[in-house]
Amino acid sequence: PTQQLFSAPRHATATFRLLYCSISCISALILFQSAEFWPRPVFGTHPHASTRHCWDLSGSFSALGFLDDDYDAKNGKLKYFFLAQAAYQLHSLCFHVVSMLLLLLYGGDAASADVSNGTGSWAGRLIGRFRGGKSNNDQQQKNPYQQQTQQQQTRSKRLISMKTSMQSYFRPMMEHGIVLALLIGAYLFSGLRRLGAVGIFTLELSSVFLQLLQVSIYAPENSWWRKPEVVLFVHRVLTVPTFVYCRLIVLPFILWRSALFESQEWLEQIAKVFSPVWAETLYTMFNGSLCLIFALNLVLFRRLLFHPHLKQIVKQKGH
Repeated sequence: PTQQLFSAPRHATATFRLLYCSISCISALILFQSAEFWPRPVFGTHPHASTRHCWDLSGSFSALGFLDDDYDAKNGKLKYFFLAQAAYQLHSLCFHVVSMLLLLLYGGDAASADVSNGTGSWAGRLIGRFRGGKSNNDQQQKNPYQQQTQQQQTRSKRLISMKTSMQSYFRPMMEHGIVLALLIGAYLFSGLRRLGAVGIFTLELSSVFLQLLQVSIYAPENSWWRKPEVVLFVHRVLTVPTFVYCRLIVLPFILWRSALFESQEWLEQIAKVFSPVWAETLYTMFNGSLCLIFALNLVLFRRLLFHPHLKQIVKQKGH
């Protein structure tokens, strides 16, 4: 029961993210697949498709309309695409904040007896508060010493819950905050806006199969998705190859290379319009962000290969 208690919300979260990433990838292909800046390695269909078209010199800074010419008639579509991406990141950020607060208010020790009764999670406690119900322990008669002891244990559980929730939610909160800041910064410049759209599609195409793997791992025990052969197929045939292609090949050798070398003339224009310091800072920050994303992908790749749940599944199947 305890394992199911923690698997259910993870399964639901992975299902939501799977649907969102799938819709986002399909929308990106519909909107931008025929654009000149959409490269062929990510299913571009334009005969002259190349990332160098991201850096057209007629487009610059979107906050100043006269410096941002819509040279490929994609500015309007990019606006709504980035708006949807920013809304998702903001929603996820708020979700983690609210979840952390609920854990702080209603969480406890997951190993306590309440878990076996189905009330150990913050959701169960919250529902119990609204219903006005009390746990079995609260319904029993207690003397003052027992009540004081239980209050001390409750305070200790709250401290444990606070530490656990901070560890569980601080990293995702920081990730969503950083991505949201990058989205806002990339949208301000036409070149970064178009290359950013390609990057978003590349990462989310890989995320589709990552979330599919999560759905299969945390599916109900009797579900078809939970079968060892299904989980291993999703992992070995779909998730790992897509991860390698999108995040370890396309990201560094197409997107990062474009930002490093194909953006030089565009950066010279930025330096003339604003200042050389601003152009150099922009170049350093954007390429530094891509370097950080690539490094995080390497860490994630190692974790993907040695996933603890997959090890258990392999042992069960006897491979």
